[in-house]
Order: sequence, then C-alpha cells, then structure tokens
Amino acid sequence: MTGAGQGLGRSHALALAAEGAAVLVNDVDAGMASATVHEIREAGGEAEGDGIGLSTVAHGAALVERAVESLGRVDIVVNNAGISRPSPAEDLDDPGLDLHLGVHLRATVGTTAAALPLMRAQGYGRVINTVSGHGLEPLHPHSAAYAAAKAAVFGFTRAAALEVGEGTTVNAVAPLAYTRMSEAYLSRIEGAEARYATKHVSLVVVWLCSQEWGGVNGHVLRVEGEMIGAYKVQAGPLVAFDRVSEIL
Repeated sequence: MTGAGQGLGRSHALALAAEGAAVLVNDVDAGMASATVHEIREAGGEAEGDGIGLSTVAHGAALVERAVESLGRVDIVVNNAGISRPSPAEDLDDPGLDLHLGVHLRATVGTTAAALPLMRAQGYGRVINTVSGHGLEPLHPHSAAYAAAKAAVFGFTRAAALEVGEGTTVNAVAPLAYTRMSEAYLSRIEGAEARYATKHVSLVVVWLCSQEWGGVNGHVLRVEGEMIGAYKVQAGPLVAFDRVSEIL
C-alpha cells in the first residue's frame, strides 16, 4: 500500500486490515507510516511500515520485494501515492515533469511489474491503481503535469490488464474524496467532508480485492461519495474532412 500514511492511503490500509489483510504501509513520511501501522496493530491487525520514497520503477519493485520479505507473499498492490505541484504549462521543465511522472507512473509500473509474475504463479492477485478525473478531463489550469501523469496511469492500467494471468486483475479508482490534497476545493461544498469521506473509496478498493469482483478487470471506477461510475473510452463518429466542424 503506497502513500498510506494519511488520507486515502491510510483509509485503504485500515479497511483492508479490517478484512484480515496483512498490510505493508508505505509512505515517504516514515512517521506517518508508523502511525498507520500502530493503528492497525492496536485494532488487532498485522502491519509493517516502510518509508521508501517512490519515484522510479526500481523503487516500486523494491517495495514488492520488501512486502514478500516481511509478510511472506503479495496478494494485493494498491498504488495510491501521489503528488501535485501546480505550474503553468509554459513553465514546465524536465524536473517538474519527472517529479509527477516518477511518483504517479514509474512507481506504479514498478510495483505492478514486480507483482504480476508472483500473482500469476499463485493464481490470485489484485492491482489497484489511482487515477484522477482531472487526468481525463482537466478542469483547472496550472495542472498539466499532474493531469498528464494521471492520464498515463489510466493508459497503463488498461494495458497491464491485458497481460494478467487467471485469477489476477488490474483496475483503478478515480476518487473524489475529502483529503489534504482536495480540501481547498471541496471545502467550498457544504457537508463535503462527510459526503466525500475516504471510507467510500476504500469500500470500493476492498470490493475490487474480493473474490466477488474477480471478473472485473481493466476498469477505471469513478467514486464520488456513495456513488460510483465507470470511465469508458469512446471515439466519436467519423466524418469527411469538410464536415469536421460537426464533431468538434
């Protein structure tokens, strides 16, 4: 579980632990990771902490290796770690892009690539990635790097789902939840903290990890409070070049 020291990641970790999962709690803030581990253990669950920062494929693979060493096996990977540093598109440079692509995409690729062979071998596995509606339909300026990284995770999720073995799935959630990252936006909505509580997204994550939802693969599910939807990629109709204004 990446980015599990606070917000959605913490909520997912607690929900999965409550269902009996042993959780490797990863967060770049080792103190927050330890706090989540303590909370799980206090509730009678099993958890280990990890403070590795995730920004490369190798980092993601190392986290899976750590999970196997500390917990014995890997059945579930939840890629939740994220970062957002607003910047006008015209000011983006390699470091700014690498920051977003590293945490969102490269780490997700690393954990998934390392976990899938293990999951195929054992005949069971669940990979759940985190995308954003903002990556599919950006609504605010100065978010090009974040949107691009999340859109990349969307594409990776759909593609990786084509390569799983029997009993293994790769899906993603696109959450609208009241967290530190979204507080400035959602706080303008009355009752948003309860309406968009992280527990609603965590419930969907737990469902996706279950045997019941084992036939769901390659989907990106939008979760807004107690409502859920599925993102679909749909091309518009084809027209002759001289009629292009009809489809724009």
